Amino acid sequence: MSLTPERQRQIIAKESAWVDDGFGQLDLTAFPALNELPPERGRDDDRFAKDWRDTALSSSATALREFVSSPDNETLQRIGQETGNPEYLREVRDRKAEEIAERFKQERPGYLPTAENHSMMIETLSWNALKPADQEGSIEEQVALLTDLGYFTVPNLVATFDALSAEGLLEVPLGSTRELSTAERLRVTRMAQSGRADAAIGEYLRCSLDGEEPSMELLDDPDYRQACDQAVWFVFENITNDYVPSAEREAYIQRHCAGRPITLALLQSAWTACQVNEQRHQRGELLDQYQRPEDTLPPSLKEIDALSDEAVENLYRASLREYVRSIKGPGVLA
Repeated sequence: MSLTPERQRQIIAKESAWVDDGFGQLDLTAFPALNELPPERGRDDDRFAKDWRDTALSSSATALREFVSSPDNETLQRIGQETGNPEYLREVRDRKAEEIAERFKQERPGYLPTAENHSMMIETLSWNALKPADQEGSIEEQVALLTDLGYFTVPNLVATFDALSAEGLLEVPLGSTRELSTAERLRVTRMAQSGRADAAIGEYLRCSLDGEEPSMELLDDPDYRQACDQAVWFVFENITNDYVPSAEREAYIQRHCAGRPITLALLQSAWTACQVNEQRHQRGELLDQYQRPEDTLPPSLKEIDALSDEAVENLYRASLREYVRSIKGPGVLA
């Protein structure tokens, strides 16, 4: 009669009670029935599914359909790493890039999503982040590499967009304006300094409108007034040789314009008034620089009689200056 496992353990435990563990052990590998059995595990030890229906998505058909149609990135990434299938990893990377692109568009709603702008943004970002050999790939390959290396981020895209916009290198929506590039500004400056002020203003507007020809309807459109004012300001600063821009001067000229549409004649008139005001203010500062008489008692008649004619004249002029200072009101810029 064969012994049960429980009876076998009892016999082994009884016979082992008088055996010295430090003495030579018997090799029982050829007798598995005499070896101590490993602890039993229950069938519900979380290593295997308890039932063929026991899955994370079996409880809800809706959850299963959502996972099949749009699996989450973490699951896809885990599956890709466990199976080594590059398709799953590519799907995770593409989703990450799309999410970053959407967040960037929310940060910069003025970005025009065209193929030219997309290529310009990616090429600029690659030039700053990737090795020269990696910059030779297609735009899609560059986006994938930038995403894998952690350079395709919202802050990097925002910084790239701002830099390109400042240079006027990105396309803008029809009817909107953009900043002039360095070459365009230089061309307009040379036109203005050569005496072609009106042509320079037209060229500035044409570049600002991304090639759209300025017309009378456009000049009369309130939506384009700021662009027209900027063009006139730029030409004025380049044809007025004695004008050096400063925050105070710009504020004075803006007050002089009083909200009227800016023209070259209006800016030149405002600059003349600003110069007159600055000269008056400088004269006032010179008067303020005179030293005031020391706080002493006025000289007595005996002391005055003892003064020389030159000393009396100096005392008279000093008293007159002090009197003028006492009645002089504050200046315009005070």
